[in-house]
Amino acid sequence: MLASVHSEILREKLLLPGETLVVGVSGGNDSSALLHILAALNKNYHYGWKLHAVHLNHCFRGEEARLDAAYAQELCGKLGVTFHLFEFDVPAYMEQTGMGGQEASREIRYGFYRQVAKEQGATKLVLAHHADDQVETILFRFVRGTRMQGLSGMPKRRWLEEGSIELVRPLLHATRKELESYCEENGLNPREDSSNRSRKYKRNLLRLEVMPLLAEVNERYREHILEAAEAIHQDHTFLERLAIEQLEKVLIVRKPDEIVIDNEPFQNCDVALQRRMITLILDYVSKQTEWSSQHVEAVLHMSGGSRPSAELHLPGQLVVSRVYGRIHFCPKGREERIHMYCYELPVPGKVWIAESEVWVHTNYLERLTDWERLPENEAVFDADRLPGPLFLRNRRPGDRLALFGSGSEKKLKELLIDTKVPRAWRDRLPLLIAGDEVVLVPGVRRSAAAPVDERTKRFLHVRVEFGEDWREVFS
Repeated sequence: MLASVHSEILREKLLLPGETLVVGVSGGNDSSALLHILAALNKNYHYGWKLHAVHLNHCFRGEEARLDAAYAQELCGKLGVTFHLFEFDVPAYMEQTGMGGQEASREIRYGFYRQVAKEQGATKLVLAHHADDQVETILFRFVRGTRMQGLSGMPKRRWLEEGSIELVRPLLHATRKELESYCEENGLNPREDSSNRSRKYKRNLLRLEVMPLLAEVNERYREHILEAAEAIHQDHTFLERLAIEQLEKVLIVRKPDEIVIDNEPFQNCDVALQRRMITLILDYVSKQTEWSSQHVEAVLHMSGGSRPSAELHLPGQLVVSRVYGRIHFCPKGREERIHMYCYELPVPGKVWIAESEVWVHTNYLERLTDWERLPENEAVFDADRLPGPLFLRNRRPGDRLALFGSGSEKKLKELLIDTKVPRAWRDRLPLLIAGDEVVLVPGVRRSAAAPVDERTKRFLHVRVEFGEDWREVFS
């Protein structure tokens, strides 16, 4: 066992000489074997590792859990490993958060791993997951619903904290029986968690009921599943690289908490790449650690729908919406409706409207050239024919616009729909009001009010300067 783990560490460069390592130690068979193996390799090959064992009492099993902690501490004392003991009332935390037992335990446990790693300057977190755990994970994900990435199993290494702490699993090639034999051969007496025998946990059902039946079909089923997982991992790595390249071509907005993509070129991609792009985006904008195939398929279905707009709510307070050819991924509440506002405009002058995040510039022009070629965020009016003082406000029910050049009126709501202004932005869009009349919908259209002609003596120029966020609305 020592030789095989040493070869694995060297081949994959999982651990390097002189590193400080945090090791998760429950006191059970697998983690006891891992800690003993690391201590033996450190002694035999002079790696110079500084080993820190972390044990968490989850407060599920009373005296049994305290005996687990005492055993882990005693083992660390014999091996000369620094021991870090934590106790946390996970049942109370579950009650407080509504989380499940395994999810809550994992969150708290990994929090302590990070804490000790940062305090001790550790570069690696070493965990005792083995080949049987890997098979259980793959089967569990398969029956629960997952995609290719999930079927590739747990990685041998991944970042726990990007660029600073790496999680490594040097025992993924070893079986549970091999680790049990190692403990016996080295006089270790690991503790057994009684909850591992409980059939109320679905993973335990797989291990206790399903996997023995698979062994009756083919004794080498573990080997075959792991071989398939490795092939799937290689295929996934290749396809994910293609998905990343394609995603760059459809991205419109990329922020830490928001992604916006162009749906038309996205729909032109092969569906296999679409699924991977969706997973990449979900992983980027949300703290969810794993997305099921149902979540990915729901986004895929929404993106290909025929309605002009749609909205999907996913776990982790994530909202995915399709608005006029764009798919938005952002946390719930990020684009809340803003309150109604109305500000009088100084003329001439410049004013910042915080609710809309725009600058509004007004000034008088002595003469006018090419006024018909102005962009939609600007307009020139006959100042003496405006129906009242100028204000800037957001929309109100019943707003209408007398369309310039057509002699007809249109409801503002219909105008915004026709010009494909996203629903989330309609309450934020600033409207130029003269008296009680809407005279300019910046970025969309001006009204027929106060047109300039040969009789005009005072030319009022209004320009609305939109911020960076508005570019996705009017691009």
